Amino acid sequence: MLEIERLNVSVGATVVLRDIELTVGAGEVVAVVGASGSGKSTLARTVLGLHGPRTRLSAGRLRLAGDDLPSPGSAAWRSVRGRRVGYVPQDPGNSLNPVRRIDSQVREALRLAGRPAGGAAVPERLAEVGLPDGALARRYPHELSGGQRQRVLIAMALAGRPGLLVADEPTSALDADVADQVLEALTAGVADGAGLLLITHDLAVAAERADRIVVFDDGRVVETASSTGVLDSPKSAAARALKDSLPGGRRPPRAPTPREPVLSVQSVTKKFGSTTALADVDLTVSRGETVAVVGPSGSGKSTLARVLVGLTSPDAGYVETADGARTQLVSQNPFSALEPRWSVARIIEESLHPALGLSTTQRAARVAQVLDEVGLDASFADRRPHQLSGGQSQRVAIARALAPNPAVVVLDEAVSALDVVSQARVLDVLAGLQTTHDAAFVFVTHDRAVAADIAHRTVEVVDGRVREVDEAAS
Repeated sequence: MLEIERLNVSVGATVVLRDIELTVGAGEVVAVVGASGSGKSTLARTVLGLHGPRTRLSAGRLRLAGDDLPSPGSAAWRSVRGRRVGYVPQDPGNSLNPVRRIDSQVREALRLAGRPAGGAAVPERLAEVGLPDGALARRYPHELSGGQRQRVLIAMALAGRPGLLVADEPTSALDADVADQVLEALTAGVADGAGLLLITHDLAVAAERADRIVVFDDGRVVETASSTGVLDSPKSAAARALKDSLPGGRRPPRAPTPREPVLSVQSVTKKFGSTTALADVDLTVSRGETVAVVGPSGSGKSTLARVLVGLTSPDAGYVETADGARTQLVSQNPFSALEPRWSVARIIEESLHPALGLSTTQRAARVAQVLDEVGLDASFADRRPHQLSGGQSQRVAIARALAPNPAVVVLDEAVSALDVVSQARVLDVLAGLQTTHDAAFVFVTHDRAVAADIAHRTVEVVDGRVREVDEAAS
């Protein structure tokens, strides 16, 4: 279905893909893995014809079912995307139109793919990806869970019955159960004869779902093997780094000496219409302590995070910090959380509240200090967000949160979108920063292995209720 021969791709004067050789057969799943900045997403955009204005294919060929794909910028791509190549992006929150109902968006995908869009077409497409509830089609994206939104995107990608599916990190922000459901929906298309190019930073997912794994490093293919071969016996340094960085292998942090709570949550309840998101939640966090909040998709984890930082008000109960201590948030997606028009220096300075009384010189010094603390040199101060990798963007988000010296930092899925190498680095940065700043961390995550790596204590949210996890039993 897809043949790539000696492909070279440049953005401006920078070569980002070098001599890429890759094939995807009918009914085959090929996973592309690699660290942040290795070229995975550039490959996906190239196969989809989503080239930026400065992108140039300097050599090589791309063929889809034997036909040469159009050149960058060609209007011919309109007859390829959707009809012959389907695309499942990483972030359904930014990929679905928030003011249009689901049925309208699936119907549009069917029309653009040249398929019948009336009658039972929309319900049938949604049922194919595990969404048989007819009422769901009449909802808006914000009324669906993350897993449901991702399955809607898969239904739209499959609308034209394409011969090739490209899925770019389709499960990185989902808990394990929902991720399995989404992957099942994706591979159902492969069962019908389509090829699947799966871009993922999760080597374990690649090993479980792919027929072959292609390892990228610095824009090159450094290893290609069967899925079990790369996981069990990696040959390249890049593959070994991915395997060694898989979560769950870090040394558990030492429990801190018990101290007075810096954050107290008492009997917090929050409802959205008839749905109870949080029910009578109690939680305390001490200075210098990391508490992980785990739970399945839709359990109430992110609602709790928003309540803790004051972005959502509880219907009952209260959240209290010791002596009015500052609370800061690090969100899941740094690309949407960082102002794209601002420099890194201005993004961090924006968090320095006027009440701190810092001069211009002191503010600049504080920016340089926190950049150094998160492992970024002074040159990053002048960069814009689009010039950063995922791991670098998340470090900037962490630096911004730490700049005003908060007593509590709430991290909502702060590493879920990162490859395991970048993830391990960020976790190391956080562990070191906690020692330096003596801050309390509330670490919201769907990944229990990550929670075990970073937290002194773990609580679980299920149906809006919080309970302590018995680490000895888990």
